[in-house]
Amino acid sequence: MAGFGAVLQVVAASADLFHHSLIRVVGSWLSLALLLLYSAFAITLVGTWRGFRANSRQGDSIPIQFVNVAGFKLVGLGCLIELIAVVWNETVRYFIGTALGFASAYALLTVGLLTVNLGVAVGVTIEYGMTQHQLIFPSRLRREMMSLLILLTFSAIWLAVAGALIFLGWIYQFSPWNWAIAFFLGFTATFVLTPLKKVMPRTGSGVVTGLAFNATVYSIVVVYAGSRPYIPWGLLPILLFELALYLLGPIMAFKRAALLSALPTGMLFDAMYYPFTAYVFPWSFSQQPLILVPVIGSVVGVLIGVRVYAGLFSVVLGEVRPSR
Repeated sequence: MAGFGAVLQVVAASADLFHHSLIRVVGSWLSLALLLLYSAFAITLVGTWRGFRANSRQGDSIPIQFVNVAGFKLVGLGCLIELIAVVWNETVRYFIGTALGFASAYALLTVGLLTVNLGVAVGVTIEYGMTQHQLIFPSRLRREMMSLLILLTFSAIWLAVAGALIFLGWIYQFSPWNWAIAFFLGFTATFVLTPLKKVMPRTGSGVVTGLAFNATVYSIVVVYAGSRPYIPWGLLPILLFELALYLLGPIMAFKRAALLSALPTGMLFDAMYYPFTAYVFPWSFSQQPLILVPVIGSVVGVLIGVRVYAGLFSVVLGEVRPSR
């Protein structure tokens, strides 16, 4: 319950951010996106409270208690950060009203969203890994729900970071800082996809996560924000990443294969984040040497993504052989 509430929070917050980035207007607190955000926040809180209650009834009989409680503690911390961000956002809206003020509120909200979803990711991926190693035996439905939640959570993390960066790109549209934002957008894609492929090496997991990311963005941009329909080119770099990793995985180490597979996501930066590249990064369509910046970001994303997996998940998950 808390996991799906956390994912829904990111979708709602991204709808509000992308809406502002496209139409350049700050909406009221009664907007559909913000009302959905507050509802998802309540769902996450209720789910976290129920999780703590369930673990308190288990006593000390099973080792999974620590894993779940650790994840729920991160979720609770994230909810507290979000609450502070919401209060700050409304303060800015009514008393300050500057772009930098809104940026600071959304930055704090993004930190809260990421903390919540990181807590979900840690809990559900470790439980998934224990299931894969036959340390626990949940029902088939629960296993399927875990797999779905892993894919959605990684997609939500990607969406939260991308939304915040695109919003910053809108604010600093004619500033050199946009190159740094482009670097981190290139970084974010592979930073998410790399540990995902380590946690769930099954062929197609990256595509499903990318599909969820692009489908959500398309719904927000076209249906919610009322922009023109467009071809979701962002799926192309993800398909190429998955295909390259599929072909290179059997003949070289994962890290090297992932580094080579990451190149399309940076080289096709225009497609990866279209239509925002046209609105926020119009320079990305010109043949400038600095277009290599997102490529470098994608490579760095792989390097750090591998370390994140090793630090957070490998102790319990170990190495899972990919299924082709």
